[in-house]
Amino acid sequence: MSTKIVIDPVTRVEGHLRVETTMDGNRVQSARCSGDMFRGLEKALKGYDARTAQQITQRVCGVCPYAHAETAALALEDAMGIRPEPNGQLLRNLTVGTYQIKDFLLHFYTLCALDFIDITAVLGYEGRDAGLQQVRGWVQQELANNKVFPAAPFLPRYEADYCTDQAANISAIKGYLDAIPIMADFHKMVAIFGGKSPHPVAIEAGGVTTPPTLDRIAHFRTLLATCAPFVREQYTQDVIAVAQAFPGYFREGRGYGNMLSYPYLPDANGDNFFFAGGVTIDGEYRALELDKITEDHTYAYYYDNSSPLLRPLQTDTLRPLSSVDFQAQQSRSDGKYSWGRAPRYDGLPMEVGPAARIINTYKSGTNSELNALVNRFNRQLDITIDDYASVMGRHLSRAILANLTLNHMERQLEMLQPGKPAFSEHPVPRNARGVGITEATRGSLSHYIETDSRGLIRNYEMIVPTTWNMSPRDGSGNQGPVEQMLQNTVVADAANPMELARIVRSTDPCIGCSVH
Repeated sequence: MSTKIVIDPVTRVEGHLRVETTMDGNRVQSARCSGDMFRGLEKALKGYDARTAQQITQRVCGVCPYAHAETAALALEDAMGIRPEPNGQLLRNLTVGTYQIKDFLLHFYTLCALDFIDITAVLGYEGRDAGLQQVRGWVQQELANNKVFPAAPFLPRYEADYCTDQAANISAIKGYLDAIPIMADFHKMVAIFGGKSPHPVAIEAGGVTTPPTLDRIAHFRTLLATCAPFVREQYTQDVIAVAQAFPGYFREGRGYGNMLSYPYLPDANGDNFFFAGGVTIDGEYRALELDKITEDHTYAYYYDNSSPLLRPLQTDTLRPLSSVDFQAQQSRSDGKYSWGRAPRYDGLPMEVGPAARIINTYKSGTNSELNALVNRFNRQLDITIDDYASVMGRHLSRAILANLTLNHMERQLEMLQPGKPAFSEHPVPRNARGVGITEATRGSLSHYIETDSRGLIRNYEMIVPTTWNMSPRDGSGNQGPVEQMLQNTVVADAANPMELARIVRSTDPCIGCSVH
């Protein structure tokens, strides 16, 4: 007899995510991932000046707003038929690169490390670090106060096989504490050229409106030099320690193995991307073809259209279900079950995110620096490039990307030309279409814009990383990528389904982004 395990909501993710698995004994037979919230930002953009999209679409997400600003600017630049000023391109790279490294630290230390690290290890700490001593005293006091939920948000937690290496546990807890001021410094760096953080305001079609003066460059360089050692040493070592403690998770949560990524971090002229775009299907790397992207809403809470499979901007009349029809669908075992739609590439579900960027760039052979670093970690951990499509592979991918992005930022910072423009203004195009693509923290992000005869937004569409990863089934019955990752997972204790939580959180879901 089959049983169900329901995690609702999945905590330590952005937005309201429900995961339901049907079990065959202790093994997952099938899974459903539901984005249980509706937003409608695309509809809210209609009728506004096309330049407002850079500001409004950032409100999709408080964690990765920079990526929406960049992608909205890219889409409008495509419609204008322009590229940003070379200084502007470099400033844009520095701003988005900074934000992304900060997000990798945030994800590992505050959202995922607690799935592996034993936080109670701090009770046995006997060293002299003032921060760790303070945490130890706080936990002792919380436990002694007979609170219902002492030491929140660290406790309560699932009972699970946490790390037994005391040194690794203490190092990660120390890293958690030290990451907070480092992330604050990364925010300051974003604000230097982005105007403010979060939600930088200086990224526009045509470049970046904050000029690269000598004092701004010097300030940025100083903060970068302060933050870089933490990323290269503490963060990287903590990720490696967790990977060495849980080698079996290089075989868990593998999914379809279909990987999609967009080209990311170009040179000053907008060419020669540091990370390659492309797709890997059946283990073979191929060039990216954007016209193969569609979205299916068979199992999404929208009324059926003329076709359940639509290309971006193909319709502007997708209607959400009424309350009555919504409840009717929820009562059906085979009904619609998510506000997220189902993006597909050539009809296939695709994983996007750090692992996809690593795998595609590695297989493209276009970045020798990346291949050398990946090969070094592969030897250290006795893994191959095929193991990156896994729970632990995704965490390792973020650490590798953070190191490489730091290297690239340090080089591009020195290419800035003080006194030369970083932004040029261009008229808003009328009756035009454009597409912008980039790599956000969580993976491939695209914006599509269409303007009317007055230069106002007629139609706008976003396909964001979590919509790819957390998609529901499509009309052909294909599960979404995370649903497939959960398939056949063995759960040791149904009351403490840590195995499922580790798989889901390894993809860093953002449901607010997904349903936008």
